[in-house]
Amino acid sequence: MTERIMKYRTLGRTGLEVSMMGMGTGGHDPLGQKSGRPASEMIHLLHRAFELGINLFDTSPGYGDGRSEELLGRALKKLPRDEVVVSTKIPLAGGHTDDVTVMPKEEIAPAVEGSLRRLGLETVDVLLMAVAGPQYLDPVMNDHLPVLEKLKRQGKVRFLGSSEQTRSDGAHEWLQQILPTGAIDVAMMGHNMLNQSARRTVLPLCLERDIGVMNVFTVRNLFWNPPRLCEVVADLKARGRLAPGAVGDDDPLGWLLADGDAGSLVEAAYRYAAYTEGVTTVMCGTIDVGELEENVRTVTKGPLSAEKVARLKAVFGHLDEAIGN
Repeated sequence: MTERIMKYRTLGRTGLEVSMMGMGTGGHDPLGQKSGRPASEMIHLLHRAFELGINLFDTSPGYGDGRSEELLGRALKKLPRDEVVVSTKIPLAGGHTDDVTVMPKEEIAPAVEGSLRRLGLETVDVLLMAVAGPQYLDPVMNDHLPVLEKLKRQGKVRFLGSSEQTRSDGAHEWLQQILPTGAIDVAMMGHNMLNQSARRTVLPLCLERDIGVMNVFTVRNLFWNPPRLCEVVADLKARGRLAPGAVGDDDPLGWLLADGDAGSLVEAAYRYAAYTEGVTTVMCGTIDVGELEENVRTVTKGPLSAEKVARLKAVFGHLDEAIGN
C-alpha cells in the first residue's frame, strides 16, 4: 500500500491536524523491545506509518525505560518536524494501583528535559499527565500544574493533556475530575466496544470543552484473541454484569462479521472507536508492518452500521469496567 488514504481531524482546541489513526509505541511489546526486534526494523515501521499518512506519534519514558522515546527520536530525524505531532507522558502519579508514586515537583522539569533529549526535540507537541486516579487532583493542580505551565511558557511543551490508568480506572474517574478544571487540551482515554462508559461520562465533556481525544484500549488483547474475549464475556455473565442470553458463549461478537461488512473483530473495534462521537484519533500499537497497513485501510472505511452500534450499546453500554487486557 503506497497511496495515502488517511483522514485527518482537528485535535480539539489545540488546532493540530492529526491522522484519525495515530501510532503508539507502547502496548504489550513496546517497539519490539520485549521480543528483541532490531532497532532498524522498528524505525522502518515508524517511517512506514508516516508514509501511510499517520502523523501522530505517541510515546512515554515508561515504555522500555526510555528506549521507545529513543527509537522514536531516531525515526523522527528522517521526518519533517512540521509534519508530525509528537506526544509523550509525564508520570505525575503513576504506577500500579496499589503502588502509586507522586512525582515531586522538582523532578518534573528534568523529566521533561530527559524526554526531549531522547526524542531529539526542542518541543513536545502534547505532554500527557499520567495520573492514577481522582485522589491525586490536589497535588496535580497545586504542585505540578504551575511547573508544567512554566514549561509551556519556555516553549518546551505546546499543549498539556492527560491520560488515565486504563487498567483500573474503567469509569474514567480521573478524567471526570481534571476535565472541568480547564487545565488540559487533550485527553487520552480507554474506550472500546465492551467498555463504552466514556460515551456517558467524559466524551460529552470533551465535546463541550473542545478537548481533543486520543483513544486507547481500542483492541488490546480482547479483540484479536477469541479465547480471551470468551473468557471476559463468561466472567461478566458469572458476575451478573451481562444477561445470560445477551450474546453467545463461543462466539459472542460473531454477529458483527456476519454480513461481511467487517472482516475481523480488530477491524470492527477500530471502526467502532474511530467513529464514536468525540473521538479524534485511535492509537495503533502494532509492531508488524502488514498489520499496520491493514489497520490503516480498515479504519478509513467508515463507521460500523447504525444497527451494529445500537446493538453494541444495548448489550454492553451499561458497563464501566477496565475491560481490554
